[in-house]
Amino acid sequence: MKRLKLVFGTSNSQAVGTDDEELERVYQRAYKPFIRTLYNFADLPVTLHYSGTLFQWLEKHHAEFLDVLAEMGGRRQIEFLGGGFYEPVLPMIPHTDRIGQIEHMTTFVRQRFGRRPRGTWITELVWEPSLPSALKNSGMEYTFLADYHFIAAGLAKDALYRPCITEDQGKTVVVFPICKRTRWKLLSETPEAVIEHLRALADEDPQRLVVILDEGERFGVSEDSQRICYREGWLERFLSLVQENSDWLEPIHPSRYLKQATARKRAYFPATSYEDMMCWALPAARQKIFQGISREIADEYGRNGYVYGGFFRQFLTRYPESNLMYAKMQYTHILVNQIRGDKYRKQAAREELWKGQSHHAYWHGRPGGIYLNRLRKRVYSALIEAEKVTREKGIFIPSIVTVDFDMDGLQEYLYQGQDLNAYVHTQGGTLFELDYLPVAFNYLDTLSRRRESYHDREVAQHGYDSYLRKAFVDHFFAAEAGVEEFARMRHRELGSFVDAVYTVKKYDREQHTIQLEADGTVGSGGNRCRVRVEKRYRFAEAEVTVEYRISGAGDSPVVTTFATEINISPADADHGRVQLTCTDSSGEPADLPLEPAAVADCREVRIYDEPNRTVITLAASSTAGLWSLPVYAFAMSQDGVQPEFQQVSCLFRWTLSLEPGETWEAAVRLRCDRY
Repeated sequence: MKRLKLVFGTSNSQAVGTDDEELERVYQRAYKPFIRTLYNFADLPVTLHYSGTLFQWLEKHHAEFLDVLAEMGGRRQIEFLGGGFYEPVLPMIPHTDRIGQIEHMTTFVRQRFGRRPRGTWITELVWEPSLPSALKNSGMEYTFLADYHFIAAGLAKDALYRPCITEDQGKTVVVFPICKRTRWKLLSETPEAVIEHLRALADEDPQRLVVILDEGERFGVSEDSQRICYREGWLERFLSLVQENSDWLEPIHPSRYLKQATARKRAYFPATSYEDMMCWALPAARQKIFQGISREIADEYGRNGYVYGGFFRQFLTRYPESNLMYAKMQYTHILVNQIRGDKYRKQAAREELWKGQSHHAYWHGRPGGIYLNRLRKRVYSALIEAEKVTREKGIFIPSIVTVDFDMDGLQEYLYQGQDLNAYVHTQGGTLFELDYLPVAFNYLDTLSRRRESYHDREVAQHGYDSYLRKAFVDHFFAAEAGVEEFARMRHRELGSFVDAVYTVKKYDREQHTIQLEADGTVGSGGNRCRVRVEKRYRFAEAEVTVEYRISGAGDSPVVTTFATEINISPADADHGRVQLTCTDSSGEPADLPLEPAAVADCREVRIYDEPNRTVITLAASSTAGLWSLPVYAFAMSQDGVQPEFQQVSCLFRWTLSLEPGETWEAAVRLRCDRY
């Protein structure tokens, strides 16, 4: 008789940084009714994964829900999956953190539900060949990948309905295939049609298996799914039909399936994820090309195992800001693992480090991702808190550290102070990270505007950035250039210094100074004139001062407008929670609108970050013109393509007229204070 085994369940998670109101909405619409329905099918085994942060939220707000899960686990209805507690993309974090996060989840599940997980969920199904050894060393015996991974590994036909073994460094784990064609039928077809589909997959092979592990949010969050799943009773009817067809359809836990000894194929999976992720990792211009090629060679179920597209690490090159977060995480890992002799302090620092490894802010494909300011802020906040814990009171001394921080082959200069971290990059001579430690906040967690494959002409009219929007970016403009042109990136850049590699002429670890210079050209009077820009960083507690010295280095006079651009990314621009003021040379302050604005006479700008009760002061040593503007990047959201606030951009501007060999000097001070 033809039979079929069925592994059915869900994976449930929410991005770190999701507010309680949204979590409550998802809980009431999806998580709670799903378990309430399953509860009435005590003999039907299900497999469930919840992220560690979701477990923590449920324990705080709905402990009764976990009690029900514990009861269902106690009667052997639920098999819990483990995974990285804070949902890291496992290949992207250090090996010891992979094991640590999985063991942290294992401990939580064992203590809360009485049984340790033997299987693990792979975040976003991002796989690299080095994972099996980490999984096995963490006590995991099996995991799940999409059948797309199986096709990419060279498997086909019947092999897509049986688990296989994969290996790394002699350590093996079993991998179950998630059936895409079956998962897509849930809710979109009637329960009867899904059962008939499963009947058609049944076989004389007693080991034949279909795995349906879907996102838990799909069962009720949207209005359509809420109606279909619960008001029309789709889920209850489907589960009833599964039980009614027990003569040929056997729902089963993965661990029980593996107890049946049998020979298994061995496979090696390339560095892949699910199909959409492989597309999103590609540059925007190549995504549509890839989609066209993929459709041509895909099978009848839309699966293509021959052209992979990109893979997850390419998000680090698509979005340099993601790479900076990744670099901060790796650097913090080193600091945390240098703690000796105080296991409690090390444990506290490691916990914050792991929070900063949560994957949601590091990439973009589904709505939000790296474009959501609040997600990036949560990552940086956790990593900064971890670093603060590593600093031993009474022993830590402020200094400048040199290291290739972002792994680009150039040395970066990291000032680490009592109240401030300030990191300098030689490319552009810019400040690229500014951590105000009292509030554990990176005010240079900015994001440049980039073209996405879903952008239309209207979005493109708002402009794209060709450089990283950080602090002390050096521009040379024509006198007639305006703030609106700059806001849409339609201005003409006359200088060659925005991305120039500055030479570090001198730095003093103890005096906390760095002196850089770059030679380049500036367009003036129809000629390219040689110019030298020198800038000296001076660091003090909660303060950075940059002293500029610009010289005409050629034989021709230079008439131009010099501007230094400083981007500040506060917590939130909504509901008036970010305010700007400008003080002129007479000392009179005035409010600035949160829209493109030009001021002829400015000596000081203050940016008030109300959620953090912090003010960032930008002060010029001499009277300057000012451009100020908010920067929004357009990203996919639940409501379509929407502008997402990223930062406030301020440019101090001076008109220069330099004879050959003549020098102009000015300074800009940046300071952070609580209020």
